Amino acid sequence: MKSTTSYRSLFDLFWSQGLSPFLVLAALLVSFAAYQVPVAGREALGSTPSPVGFAAVYPPEATPHGFQRWTTDWTRVSLPGVGPQPILLRLRFFAGDASLQPRHLVLATLERQLAELELRSEWQEVELYLPAGSADPQSGDLHLVLQATPLLNLPADERQLGIALHWLAVQAPSPAFSLQFPPWSRVAQLALVLLATLWCLRLVGFSSRQAALPLLLLLGYLGSLMGGGLNQELGLRMQAALALPLLLQVLSLTLPLAMVLRLLPWLRNTGQEAFPAGALVRLAVLLIFSMRLLGLLHPQFVPVDHGLRANQLILIANGQAVLVRTGLEQQHEWGTRDPVPYSLLTYYMLLPLTLLWDTMHTLVAAVKVVTALLEASFPLLFLALLRDSPQRRMAAAWASIIYAGLPVGFLFFHDGSFPTTIGIWLSLLALVALQWLLNSPPTATWLRGSVATLGVALAIGAYVTHIAFVPFLGGVLALSLVLLGGSHGPMAGRRVFATFALGLLVGWIMVYGSYTMTLIQRTIPSYLGLIVSEGSVGRDTEAFFGTPINSFGQHLSAHFRVWPIVLAGGALVALSLNWRERFITHLGLAYAIFFSATSIAENWFGLWNKHMVFAAPGVALLAGIGMAWLWQRGRAARWVGLSLLAYLFWEVLIAWGNRALWYQLPPSAL
Repeated sequence: MKSTTSYRSLFDLFWSQGLSPFLVLAALLVSFAAYQVPVAGREALGSTPSPVGFAAVYPPEATPHGFQRWTTDWTRVSLPGVGPQPILLRLRFFAGDASLQPRHLVLATLERQLAELELRSEWQEVELYLPAGSADPQSGDLHLVLQATPLLNLPADERQLGIALHWLAVQAPSPAFSLQFPPWSRVAQLALVLLATLWCLRLVGFSSRQAALPLLLLLGYLGSLMGGGLNQELGLRMQAALALPLLLQVLSLTLPLAMVLRLLPWLRNTGQEAFPAGALVRLAVLLIFSMRLLGLLHPQFVPVDHGLRANQLILIANGQAVLVRTGLEQQHEWGTRDPVPYSLLTYYMLLPLTLLWDTMHTLVAAVKVVTALLEASFPLLFLALLRDSPQRRMAAAWASIIYAGLPVGFLFFHDGSFPTTIGIWLSLLALVALQWLLNSPPTATWLRGSVATLGVALAIGAYVTHIAFVPFLGGVLALSLVLLGGSHGPMAGRRVFATFALGLLVGWIMVYGSYTMTLIQRTIPSYLGLIVSEGSVGRDTEAFFGTPINSFGQHLSAHFRVWPIVLAGGALVALSLNWRERFITHLGLAYAIFFSATSIAENWFGLWNKHMVFAAPGVALLAGIGMAWLWQRGRAARWVGLSLLAYLFWEVLIAWGNRALWYQLPPSAL
């Protein structure tokens, strides 16, 4: 009987009331229609990041004519997903000084030679006709091979230079239209992406009918990209070609995660619960994981310090921890050469990864997956922290969805930096352990107190700013419980204060003890001197590309899009007036005071938005409570809430694209 039930469940998942075969057929039809559309566009070959792929080229260089990119004597330029149609291709380039030697350029695809021309000492443009089938029939990628006679007699430059590429343009020729079958791998990728997304949504808890609309929207969006959009742009088709294999790669990890979430008992909806809280929490976990990983693994993603940290992990694994720590102590953005306490705790936590991946590139990918997975667990921690809040499961569900949509996750300067991500994760774990302590019976106080103290110590020892952030948050939490917590508040406040004080002591001895005299004698006096002489620390706009430090209003707009802060503030007022005996009320007050205090402190000490990232879970928790209240106010209020969420996710998609695809950070990003 059990095997029959399991078989029926699997069949229901894979068949999904006929939605699965429908999506496969729809993927074929949409791909076929999209690849009949002739696309056109011009791509700057000297820009970076770019969807255009290169092999055997040099980095871009700035010139009076714009950016250019020098080739070697043999270079390949790849345009992903162009398709099987015939195209006209124009290439603009500069050959350098050709007066001293006759030089030639051969242009070819991987299968045939297209043209050979003589190079001149001036900018040149060449137009080529590429017949149907010039692109790879499997992927639709067009590979253009450039073979140039190398420049000689350049004693000041040891590179083997071919030509300097400026731009490449593609358009459809004028002959009559003919049907072309789309690249079969793109069709298969689109179908598999839709099926994997469907099965993720079903495992999360949505019915086939509920999953149909988002899947059709996804199909329409990807199909529009494949067709070049309304303006038939080459760039959009190339983005679709990059997105499909990446989506498939990430979904291959998301699908097992959805299976695991399906098994968690505390996310299952009760029979009396009409609101799908468990499904939304699961969905938020998958959204956070997939959106973070899609950005970090995208071919156009510009890494900031990912490779550096992977190399540091390898050095630590090889016994060179002292060398790594010495380098990390120099926090140049804070304007001093005096050492800053820096913990290697998070490095040691990831050290087992070096046993499986011992090269920089593979280790970077492994660290990205682990950090995305840790951040994706935040909704589960939200559910634990909201255990005594009004409408706990609904509030946790909305808090999780709101956190998934906060742009701060994609504007953080060290986007994907694992010490920060792990540090915030440890901080939330410490808060969960602290709440567990406050709800403990007398017989379990010592055990739970020890666990909470260890959690606080690890959170403090995770990252340099947590030396201040975590004790401040804990101190305000304890003070709030003592002053506003009712009859049981003073006792709870004393427990919290003792836990954080002992955790600070343990964390300091465990991680930062060797820095004590250095801090007293050098680092702190140096910072005080900078504040006296220059008015601030770490606010030099030349420290990071001349990016100006933003104002408080810019912070709210860039990192939170304002309305989650407003909704969180309203929820905090309601909690303070009606539920002072609840832990979440005092935690919300602690986060609010932390948010305000660090925003004021940034006038004198450049925090480079680290405080905004640390406060984001608190904002999401309070905003989730506010959204749960709004959801119960009737249909009109629900439409308001859904509109706010739609706006937030539209904005986060823009922030994601700007960071992951083009590395465009607004002035208010830091």
